[in-house]
Amino acid sequence: MYNVLWKCLDKEGLDACRITQGPDGWTIEGTAIFQHQGDTANLRYQLRCDSNWASQEATLQGWVSTRNIDLHITRGTGGTWLINAQPDHTLDGLADIDLGFTPASNTNAIRRLNLPTSETASTIAVWLDADDWQVKRLYQTYHRVSPHAYNYASPEHHYRARLEVTDFGAVSEYPGLWRMLGTDEKR
Repeated sequence: MYNVLWKCLDKEGLDACRITQGPDGWTIEGTAIFQHQGDTANLRYQLRCDSNWASQEATLQGWVSTRNIDLHITRGTGGTWLINAQPDHTLDGLADIDLGFTPASNTNAIRRLNLPTSETASTIAVWLDADDWQVKRLYQTYHRVSPHAYNYASPEHHYRARLEVTDFGAVSEYPGLWRMLGTDEKR
């Protein structure tokens, strides 16, 4: 079990996360409480991955201001993604889920890609956009610059950052957005 606590840097907020390994793969689960566009958000999330860290499903429950959030993203047969039981063929074949409000969901892509230092990989994620709470495609690149750092880019949004990571692959510093306050690994 791997526990993490992050502090939000661009607004008030915290994210407490636990990552566990089971017989069928990995579970990333947590609760993020933060200010969002002038309102308060309280979101509980769970992301399940197979043993190779390919995302299988995510659930999200909670609220942002007066808006209730209840979302279930799941990989169906043949690689088709279902959003609250409705197929979205624009997402077919994608391997990662990125919950746009938490650094926890960078872990699955970092672990799945398992890049050697100096290598780059491009991927498209099933992305929950926290601006409008809609699920979309998100083109991303990860370039591993050292054992504990990746140059991350989302070219469509003109976003670039150097992500610092732990030995486990969890983000320890997401510049301007999140900083890890503490972590512990339990066996």
